[in-house]
Amino acid sequence: GVVTANAGVVVDNFTLDGTTLALSSGDFTLDVANDIILNADGGDWKFQDGTTGILEIQNDGNGNAVLITTTSDKDMRFLGNDGGSTITALTLDMSEAGFATFNNGIKAGRDISAFGANTGSSANRMALSMEGSGVSRIICNGPDGSTNGTFEVFTAYSGGTGSVKLGINA
Repeated sequence: GVVTANAGVVVDNFTLDGTTLALSSGDFTLDVANDIILNADGGDWKFQDGTTGILEIQNDGNGNAVLITTTSDKDMRFLGNDGGSTITALTLDMSEAGFATFNNGIKAGRDISAFGANTGSSANRMALSMEGSGVSRIICNGPDGSTNGTFEVFTAYSGGTGSVKLGINA
């Protein structure tokens, strides 16, 4: 039958009160025979340590999954097991606007593109392109993407000035 307990229910060290299931000590294991389904009609799944937010997974309203580190300037790290040792495969540095640091190389199935400080139609573009048949290219485009750019090998020291050592102007 149905048990109604408006003041909450306590079973061992579990307390169920309204919308909160609390465990007073130890770890909580959820063991099911099939899948675990988390259904949040609000579109947000929030992970906290105490009351401090760590990570959120959100539905952006268009069906896209969004991962958010919720503490200011804290990084997102992707770790894995490499031959029995834990390695950090990728770090996204949120204090540096998401600067990505890969532990090793980057493999791409096609082109790798980089854009200048500007965005949109005014951005300078550079791409490493693997065209197939043994052809690899470094492509430099001007601001509108249809004009030629200039490729330069530039040397500089940290925080100082430098000079062009090789320039190829289209």
